[in-house]
Amino acid sequence: MPSENDASTITTGMPATPDRRTRKRDARRDHLLDLAAEVVDQAGIDGLTMAALATAGDYATASLYTYFSSRSALLAALQQRALLLLHDLAEERLTKWQDALFEDALSQNAQLIAKPQLTDRVASLAMLWAFSDLFLSAPQTHPREFRLQQQLLVNAGAENTADAADVVPVAMLVLDVPRRLLAAATATGALHAQPLTSNPLEEVLEGSMLRTFAWVLGLNGALMADGLSTGLPTTGSALGDVLTQALLQGWGASREELSAAREVAETLRQQP
Repeated sequence: MPSENDASTITTGMPATPDRRTRKRDARRDHLLDLAAEVVDQAGIDGLTMAALATAGDYATASLYTYFSSRSALLAALQQRALLLLHDLAEERLTKWQDALFEDALSQNAQLIAKPQLTDRVASLAMLWAFSDLFLSAPQTHPREFRLQQQLLVNAGAENTADAADVVPVAMLVLDVPRRLLAAATATGALHAQPLTSNPLEEVLEGSMLRTFAWVLGLNGALMADGLSTGLPTTGSALGDVLTQALLQGWGASREELSAAREVAETLRQQP
């Protein structure tokens, strides 16, 4: 039986609460990331330097290295935080869509579910349409976080290899949302199965992951059209709609089911 003197060795199994010093440090780091996001808004990725951040926050430049080992590490931290916010938003919306389509079918969403065309296949396609709508609205609903990702996509050298590698798990967490939706649509038979694919890098990709990359990168490219100075007679969001329709049809969705799913997705978009 442990004595009083052994009390310090006994653990409860509960996670340790950060001490006051750690909480203050974390708060300062978050504040610096807020300032860094503002600098990027005003001056772009290239304008975010340690000196610029120090000026924005009235810090000594050297003190910033207590929180971020380099400019590259600062960018990686900013990107991770933005990705996590976008991931949490997507997961929250996904849960609400699932509730609307399945769990509350007989009560709160009776009108939606009463439509005869709402089969499992149509419901799975509606979720894909709803995700496409969510993605394409991100430049308006979360411009800071979304545009940061776009800038980093076209500034591949902004982060060094090690810092960029730290971002990959968070990026894959975000991509897992559309991957799951594509896999679910394939499982219902709404989309044709995609076999494992060997790519030029000699990596084997699972079918829904390959489709995820194609879809998300395509939507990103469509939204970048809004930044062109040539005056396209359309919008990035409209191009994204066309892209989603074309990809889903190319992957096996029928026109009739896609049309029905589009109607359901419009209802999902109105969910509070």
